[in-house]
Amino acid sequence: MKRKLIPLIVLGITTAVIAFLVTGLSEKASANPGDEAIDFELKDMDGNSHKLSDYRGKIVVVNFFATWCAPCIEEAPELEAFGTEYRDAELLIIAKGEPVKRMEKYISESNSKLTYLLDTKEEVAKQYNVIGQPDTMIIDEKGIIRERFTGPTKKAKLIELIENLDSAQE
Repeated sequence: MKRKLIPLIVLGITTAVIAFLVTGLSEKASANPGDEAIDFELKDMDGNSHKLSDYRGKIVVVNFFATWCAPCIEEAPELEAFGTEYRDAELLIIAKGEPVKRMEKYISESNSKLTYLLDTKEEVAKQYNVIGQPDTMIIDEKGIIRERFTGPTKKAKLIELIENLDSAQE
């Protein structure tokens, strides 16, 4: 009797695992160029909520950042210049997995004036399939991801990509 139950139990568990994986994978949203950006709501360092959908009608640059990430720190001055000087796009930096205290220290030491959103549990990073950082997306006025790339970027490159979006839409 026990010998007949063991294969049935193994078969039942295997079937349940496969069903879970297939269902989970098929419902997972994509976050690639051409896809609609997944809406999210995160708090900034002052506790104010920011929803991506609130920026509909504007070009938004979303950058996933971590204080321990050397390429993130390398690109930080470029993002600072872009975020404070370029007015044709909104810049949202998502602090991936960062505790508030570490972000406060980073912002204080770097004298940053940018908007940092706290994704402490990395829920948004998971929705967007962010594995490495920095990971940057340019989202158009309609909420469509137009560009996505991993690795540090420069202010001039972001401006070029955004201005090419405008000409591609005309």
